[in-house]
Amino acid sequence: MRQHLRLALPLLSDLTSDTNIAFVLVGRDGRAARSGQLPLAELGAEAGALAVCAILHPDDAVVADITVPPVSNRRLGTAVAGSIEPMALSDVSQLCVAHSARAADGNVTVAWSARLPLVKAWALLAEAGLNIAAFIPQSLALPADDPAPAEPLGLPAGPRWLAPLPSWSLAQDELRPLSAKGQWRKPIYWSAAAVVVWAAGLNWYAAQLANEVESLQQGMQSTVVQAFPHIPVVIDPVRQAQRQLDAQRLAHGAAAEDDFMPLVLATAKVLDFAQSHVRGLHYDKGVLTLTLAEGYVPPGSEAVLAQAAAIHQLQLQKDEDRPHVWHVQRPALAQTKTRRP
Repeated sequence: MRQHLRLALPLLSDLTSDTNIAFVLVGRDGRAARSGQLPLAELGAEAGALAVCAILHPDDAVVADITVPPVSNRRLGTAVAGSIEPMALSDVSQLCVAHSARAADGNVTVAWSARLPLVKAWALLAEAGLNIAAFIPQSLALPADDPAPAEPLGLPAGPRWLAPLPSWSLAQDELRPLSAKGQWRKPIYWSAAAVVVWAAGLNWYAAQLANEVESLQQGMQSTVVQAFPHIPVVIDPVRQAQRQLDAQRLAHGAAAEDDFMPLVLATAKVLDFAQSHVRGLHYDKGVLTLTLAEGYVPPGSEAVLAQAAAIHQLQLQKDEDRPHVWHVQRPALAQTKTRRP
């Protein structure tokens, strides 16, 4: 048995925040650990997070034993409601009905109480900070041999307070007040924590990408500065290199002994969609490798792109394993590699 608090409720119609309510704290050993009487408004501080079993006044609930034919568990509630309808003084829809499981002989213990007073009482108890786990009719909370089952529970605490309670009660989830639905708090807290962790991870990943982009841009700027040391400030490495090479070509007819800069400039003209998206540039043995950042718009037709490359004496090839990576070389170099055994 888990530790819990038992309350002896007055008539539900008389319950207010100032009503004095007798209580007994039942320990794990089933004995009374503490008892007393407090106004409802103060009981929340006394109970804390303990589960609270509220025992209804004898006049607030009816308990009966009925016989129900064999039905599925899904239809048992409907069968019980139909069985008690002749016994109830109110329409069944205005009642809160709960019942035990069906025994082998068809016997079912059923209890009912007026729905509206129970809902209002639950709201008052929840407002006081009480974690209501069960509403138990008094006759089901007393020892089987209790000599006065119609007499309300009272202090001092005795054996009448300590009988085993049924596993079912009139505390149905659809009647639970919004302020008492603590089962949503943990999911909300965990969802908020997950959002915080996700945002932190996203910021960290963005910072890593920013660092990588900055490193690549610095590498490209360093390459341009080495090739053209007279450039005071490098802002757009590819465009500035193209302008410098065009100027040197006009003046001298060539920019360097190898094909690096002519290859870069020709590639820039063919892959115009890659402007401002170059993350990496690598040149080795006549092959220029470009790594592009996401966000560029690829050409609509690869055939048109191949024709444009051929006009500038280039051969383009997308990397088969790495997305956004392009290899550019001269057709003559590609043919040489193909013929090599």
